Amino acid sequence: MSEEGAGRLVVRTPNHLGELVLALPALGRTARRETEAGREVPLVQVPAWLAPVLGLTDLSIEPVRLARRRAVVRGARELRRAAAGAALRAVTLAPSFSSAITLRLAGVRELRGTKGGGRTPLLTDGVDRAPLLAGHRVNEFLLLCGFPAADPPEPPSFGAAGVARADSAWREAHAATAARRAAELADGPVVGLFPGANGTSRRWPVERFGELAVRLGLAGAVVLVFGGPGDEAVTAVVAGRGGDRTLDLGGRTSLEQLAGGLRSCDLLVTNDTGPMHLAAALGTPVLALEGPADVRQTRPLGRRVRLLGRFDLPCVPCVKNECPRRGAGYVLPRAHRECLYLIEVDEVETAVNEMLSEESA
Repeated sequence: MSEEGAGRLVVRTPNHLGELVLALPALGRTARRETEAGREVPLVQVPAWLAPVLGLTDLSIEPVRLARRRAVVRGARELRRAAAGAALRAVTLAPSFSSAITLRLAGVRELRGTKGGGRTPLLTDGVDRAPLLAGHRVNEFLLLCGFPAADPPEPPSFGAAGVARADSAWREAHAATAARRAAELADGPVVGLFPGANGTSRRWPVERFGELAVRLGLAGAVVLVFGGPGDEAVTAVVAGRGGDRTLDLGGRTSLEQLAGGLRSCDLLVTNDTGPMHLAAALGTPVLALEGPADVRQTRPLGRRVRLLGRFDLPCVPCVKNECPRRGAGYVLPRAHRECLYLIEVDEVETAVNEMLSEESA
């Protein structure tokens, strides 16, 4: 895809929170390249629910909200309206047919993206994805946008103004009561827990999160249990075990409020989730409980990150959202979700105490 003279650049973001966070270094470099070359700031087409994440950055971009990511005709119309008649060239960071067809219907003349999924004929610059998967996802997005990979990969980060907005949002609206309550109890560390995840194979057992909440509360910590819409039943179980020092925020925060809440934590203990990446990018120390993920590609990047997992199991990484294993396990009597069931509460509690001690040193 040419960089000059072919029209205004459009970047289609990934469809998931964690991947959008990991795309921030590529978006930042792309925006700088366009403005330094004297071209208009890039149009960045983003699913509407993820747009607040871009609002936390200081990127020189023009977001175009995608109301429904598979509503291709409407998405194309929204993009044409934002382009105001300008010729368009595009990069899609979302490996989906719908993203490619939306861009083409919007009049994009040159389209770069990864091959596969029926979208290959729509691309004028198709890239084989398999070689990109050998490294971190941050580098995949950089390479797609025309930049060299970095080793180590560049950690995502947010702008100071956006972080201030997140902090303000945390103190207001639905999170206000929890924020005040956390402040009242803050004679010890504040530890966040995120017990949800999109796939069941990525969830450490909820009863173990509950036991961890009990132990943290008894040790004097304030425990904030975060969860998105649909996680309320899970967060209620964890918070119900934790007692008065545990606050249930499941389904009660916007993305900006979640970001502010994560920033208020001295440590986040989390499954492999989008908020894991959000917390790391915001500078919050993260203890990630990893199951089937390929951590070469999707480990969180931040100033203080520690991974707990059973990376020596022959089935890891399977990268599946639902564990396919049945019968006897390699170590446990039962194979189903063995990679996460092998992570014991004692091990997590020890890691939490070590990370909190390091943070206060």
